Amino acid sequence: MNTVDFIVAGDATRAKLTVVQALEMRKFRLKWASEWDAVAERGNKVANVLAGALAQYFKVEVLVRSAPDGNGIIRLVKSSKGYMGGALGAHRTTKNFDALAAELEAAFRAAGVLVHMQTT
Repeated sequence: MNTVDFIVAGDATRAKLTVVQALEMRKFRLKWASEWDAVAERGNKVANVLAGALAQYFKVEVLVRSAPDGNGIIRLVKSSKGYMGGALGAHRTTKNFDALAAELEAAFRAAGVLVHMQTT
């Protein structure tokens, strides 16, 4: 899976607050390119280059939109492939993305805001 869409109850502003809180709790740093598009990073890119798979770096794009029905859409796109860490790094990055999607699904479900989740 390279992309996951979460449809959450509430408008785009509430969806943005929901995903920011969930990612920051998981030690991601968010850099907003616009009001609704960000890059979330965890780990250290330089350490990953120097130490390979031993120093994990992970990056996802975060896109927040409004659905036609008024709910919010949170799209996460796996941006880092983990290739700097070799085969182990690539495998770990895929596992990290899958785990992040599962964690966010559980968090949104527990908060009572998850309407639907779709992966591609």
